[in-house]
Amino acid sequence: MKKILVFGGAGLVGSKFIELFSHKFQFLAPDISEIDILNKDQVSKTFEQFNPDTVINFAAITNVEEAENQKQSKEGICFRVNAIGAKNIAEVCKSFDKHLIHISTEYVFDGAKAESPYSEEDKPNPINWYGQTKLFGEQFVLESGCFGVIIRICMPFSSFYDLKKDVARFFLDKLKSGSEITAIEDQNITPTSVSDIAHALALVADTKTRGLYHVCSKNSTSPYKFAQLIAQSFNLNASLIKPISFDEYNRGKKAKLLRNSWMDSAKFTQEKGPEILHRIEESILLFKKTVDERE
Repeated sequence: MKKILVFGGAGLVGSKFIELFSHKFQFLAPDISEIDILNKDQVSKTFEQFNPDTVINFAAITNVEEAENQKQSKEGICFRVNAIGAKNIAEVCKSFDKHLIHISTEYVFDGAKAESPYSEEDKPNPINWYGQTKLFGEQFVLESGCFGVIIRICMPFSSFYDLKKDVARFFLDKLKSGSEITAIEDQNITPTSVSDIAHALALVADTKTRGLYHVCSKNSTSPYKFAQLIAQSFNLNASLIKPISFDEYNRGKKAKLLRNSWMDSAKFTQEKGPEILHRIEESILLFKKTVDERE
């Protein structure tokens, strides 16, 4: 059984990956009280003791607005975790000759590309501090020379996760309670099932893939259409969903958000097979099935 060392395993995506594949891989997923990725010696000792086949770095500070409060600060927790933490893990992977899967985000882009989703060939150009710190992390991983892969994911959603509401469960809970919600009608997004991401990562770990891939839904939508799809799938009142413009929604926000927050998964699908990633409509049907089973 392959051994996988997971940093950030308590998060939305990491916890789903461990849940789905604990039968296939032997996991070690220390929390921050056990291993601090900002302490390179601690990271090295963990490698020595566990001797993993693959290392996955999910660890990240992802609150975009909070990150903006730390803008340009290399002492802030956002830069330290997203950039220095990634650097430490990558450098230790290099020294131990271990395969690294580093998780990144569409926020490394500027959101200005309106004609088609971002591919791996597009040049990053982050417009907020969160995106900038994640790009620093990517660059540190590449500079380390470690044997690994950067996987960019986009708006992961799950049928169940206690610690944080994602976009799908936010819309669903509001609709179920009969509350009116506003959703952006002129923004492009690729919300992605965490199960799809987890299955993609299992294949990447198994094959020790290297390079750069976008792992996301096969198509795109807008938040408004996504909310409508959830209402339709769960037979809820779609008239509660009110459209709002991107500019109006973001008025007064500190961090600049991406108008076109979408990515293209064609490279992954072409190289790894068409069966792992789904279209958004298919993912929502699976999302509903799992929600119904839990209730």
